Amino acid sequence: MSEDLLRKLQMLEEEYAAQPLIVQQADLREINRIRNQLGIPLVDARLNEIGAAVKDRQPKPRGAKPEQEAVEDFTEARGIYQSYQVKIAELEAHRAYADQVVEATSGPGQTPVRPLATMGTDGGPLLCDHCRKPMVLEGGQFHGVVADIAWKKNPSDNWASWIRGGMVVEIETNGTLRIYHGYPGRSSSHCCNVASREGKKARAKFKSRMDPEKRNMIRAFLEHEFSDMPKERRLELLNKILDAMYSYDPGIGINRPRRKNCEPNE
Repeated sequence: MSEDLLRKLQMLEEEYAAQPLIVQQADLREINRIRNQLGIPLVDARLNEIGAAVKDRQPKPRGAKPEQEAVEDFTEARGIYQSYQVKIAELEAHRAYADQVVEATSGPGQTPVRPLATMGTDGGPLLCDHCRKPMVLEGGQFHGVVADIAWKKNPSDNWASWIRGGMVVEIETNGTLRIYHGYPGRSSSHCCNVASREGKKARAKFKSRMDPEKRNMIRAFLEHEFSDMPKERRLELLNKILDAMYSYDPGIGINRPRRKNCEPNE
């Protein structure tokens, strides 16, 4: 498995420079996803390892004038950009996982039981992000039984069931998954409605640390670092950086694909 990933990584990095900008952006996400999976350093848009010393990754040609002053001018902005790259790379697995859960549980009527029982963290049941309890089935032989226990007794791929008390599956503003008991807009005690109120309060209290000076600093860095990038693309990248680093961050939900790959600080 690791050898296949290494071969794919080598191919992507060898072909990266010759690709159009739009393709490079998609390839960079895939490169960093593979690097994250392999446990090796992530890279920036020039395939320089994030955190590597500038003098080591950008050797100067003989006779070139020192560029120490320019490096010092962009030190803070470069650090912000590198932190952005790390954050986005770490989110990739969670965003892909969220899409998979949404697809597996979507559709009219009853909900497939298998994803309820097996698509939670490390293959466990999906849990409510508010009360941290699994979904409970409604109707039939397993009425009132939690999904994972019922599934162990009846592991049928075609099995679908009503959810006792309702269930909400949603994608947060950062692309990560949230699961809640309840029905939106009904009882105020339903988990989904409690979580909604708490989320609104947290957003109302949030104060961004971004100011016009910092925005201009990052914009100047991008103009220096990506001088060959079209202006509209740089503006798009700037807005993504500011949104990821300075907007309200809801964090990552309790349902995750694999702890060892998705919780690097634990």
